[in-house]
Amino acid sequence: MDAPDSSEPNGYQPPPHQPLIWGVLGTVALLVVAGVSVRLSENPDAARAANVLQALPADAEATLMDEPEMDDEYDPCSDCHEEEPTNYTVREMDDEHDEMEFAHGTTWCLDCHDDEDRDALHLAGGKKVDFDNTSELCGQCHGSKIPDWKAGIHGKRTGHWRGEKEYRPCISCHNPHLPAFEKRKPKPPPKPPARNGAEVAAHEPAPAEEGGSHE
Repeated sequence: MDAPDSSEPNGYQPPPHQPLIWGVLGTVALLVVAGVSVRLSENPDAARAANVLQALPADAEATLMDEPEMDDEYDPCSDCHEEEPTNYTVREMDDEHDEMEFAHGTTWCLDCHDDEDRDALHLAGGKKVDFDNTSELCGQCHGSKIPDWKAGIHGKRTGHWRGEKEYRPCISCHNPHLPAFEKRKPKPPPKPPARNGAEVAAHEPAPAEEGGSHE
């Protein structure tokens, strides 16, 4: 019995035709690359090989819609606040704005509304923000939602799947003073469809027999 060839692990020897196969495949690859290079050098505008992603139209940029219009009764804020001194006391509104509900964490009016320019908002660092750009204000505390909002995962976006589309600013869905959505009870399940002109009765569990149970 011949001893295994120590040049290969475990005595394995490649088939004699394997080097020939690899040589042929390498030659074909080189010829393809050379042919494509020559074609592109002669005609740089030649069409490339079909690609599914290249065949799809470019995704149009989404447009941010305008902010919801403010109530005419309070717009502009300076109509009432311009001549009044600023009261910095955190309190419940018992005169003006007493009809509004406020439940937004621990924030209070002047945490967002500018105390000097009542027709503007401000960030925590003092930078003024227009009422037409409230999402920048929301993003300073809810930054983790901003990437999803810009990508269309969070919030509402309408339009074409791969075309013109619009998305809404934060306060289009969230009341800035009461941002949490109202809880709703689930609706009852739909009735089974009619069969042979007669409505099918909803399934009722059979009464449990004595000594047994119904699951």
